[in-house]
Amino acid sequence: MANGYKRGDVLIPMLNEIAGELPTLQRQGQEFLLKQSALALDNRKFSAAEEQTKYQNEQVKEQQKLAQQNIIEQRNFRKEQAKIKERDYLLNSVTEPYQKQAIYNKYGMYDMAAQMKTQGDKEADQKTSLKSFYAVSSAKDIVSEGNKALEGLDPTSAAYGQVVARRDSAFNEIQNSYQDMLKDPRYKFQYDILLASAKMPNADIPGIFQQMDVMANRFEEEKFGDKEDEEDEDDKLLSIDEQAERLVSGILFKPEDSLDLGPQTEEDIRQVATQIETSSDINIGKLQGSLPKLENRKNILDRTGRLRSLTEVQAKELEQINAAIKATKAEIKKQKRSLGQAKRETELFRGISTSPLRG
Repeated sequence: MANGYKRGDVLIPMLNEIAGELPTLQRQGQEFLLKQSALALDNRKFSAAEEQTKYQNEQVKEQQKLAQQNIIEQRNFRKEQAKIKERDYLLNSVTEPYQKQAIYNKYGMYDMAAQMKTQGDKEADQKTSLKSFYAVSSAKDIVSEGNKALEGLDPTSAAYGQVVARRDSAFNEIQNSYQDMLKDPRYKFQYDILLASAKMPNADIPGIFQQMDVMANRFEEEKFGDKEDEEDEDDKLLSIDEQAERLVSGILFKPEDSLDLGPQTEEDIRQVATQIETSSDINIGKLQGSLPKLENRKNILDRTGRLRSLTEVQAKELEQINAAIKATKAEIKKQKRSLGQAKRETELFRGISTSPLRG
């Protein structure tokens, strides 16, 4: 019993002591929790500051990278501008197409270089043609070489006008040699047709001059009474319209290859069609070129006839000119039909064609 009291005497004071310490313990626990929260907050602030610093560093690096890239691009741009300026300076310092071709090749502009080469080749051909043109002195040679030179010249250039002037002067010189013949209206209108043909592109100049000489010989034979030529006798039996048709037929361009349209291979047919297409195109140009002079002369005679009666020679000339115009227009229609048929044939060459050209 005594021992029990002793334990109670000890235990109760201890409990009282512990109970007295509880508020202190609670306060210390709360303080610990507060310190833990503060520490966690400080950690979060530090992490956020660290992330902010990292982001700012990355932004700085990106800006530095962009700045470096801009510097490189500006340097490349200045280099390119300097290259262009150098190229333009070199181009402006030369005039020959071949020189410009070399410059364009140096700077990798191969399309422009190809264009300059084409232009250079063209100008070289023009120089050769002009050299040949100015190397000849006879009127017929001047006309022949003049037509060749004009094919490659720019119609707006000074050289073109100079060639035309010298060629026309040669035509006048040639015409002077036929003065007696040209007083006869029968030969005058034939000569005008041949002269117009001679001024057309791709004109057969030697052939045209040959026809003029044949006309001159025929005139001389008639003038001195030599009428034994069978062709002259045949002409006398022809009507005015038939004579005009023969004249128009005589100035037409005919391919060297005969147009025998017997059985042929597909390649032969294509070749014939191409020949017809080329010759018809040339002939249409020749015939259309001869009409203005004939129609101008007809207009003058018609107006004269309305003012007074035409002389017998003028009436004969008007009759011949009307026949020539009629025959020329008829032949133009014929040549256009041939041209159209030839074009259709060449278009159908890869397939099966029922064209009359196939025979």
